[in-house]
Amino acid sequence: MPDDIRMKRIEAFFREELARLVSRELRDPIFESKIISFSEIDVSRDLSNANVRVTVLGDESRLTEIVKALNAATSFIRSEIMKVSDFRKVPKFRFHEDRTIETASKIESILDTLDIPPGEDGGLKGSD
Repeated sequence: MPDDIRMKRIEAFFREELARLVSRELRDPIFESKIISFSEIDVSRDLSNANVRVTVLGDESRLTEIVKALNAATSFIRSEIMKVSDFRKVPKFRFHEDRTIETASKIESILDTLDIPPGEDGGLKGSD
């Protein structure tokens, strides 16, 4: 249990630092005026690797490009995190697209277009 708490703290630290670096340090124009969120960070126990799920709030059309740019900046990101942390080892970050919000939005819009008349009891058929 204490090890799980430690890992959650480490993941939270990396999430904060990644957000800071993207908003203030990375100079790629692709990051300008985008709200980039790191929805999930999975750090290995030995801190050698970290898989980071990335989403762009509001405009997911450039998510693939943003993830490529983040993966290209991995060395810079690691060196900057090394400067502000006291970890012996900073993981190699691998960024991945997280399209959960986009998928949920599509599902919701499909459900909104369905014309399902309510049953006599106001519920769905087969529900008790």
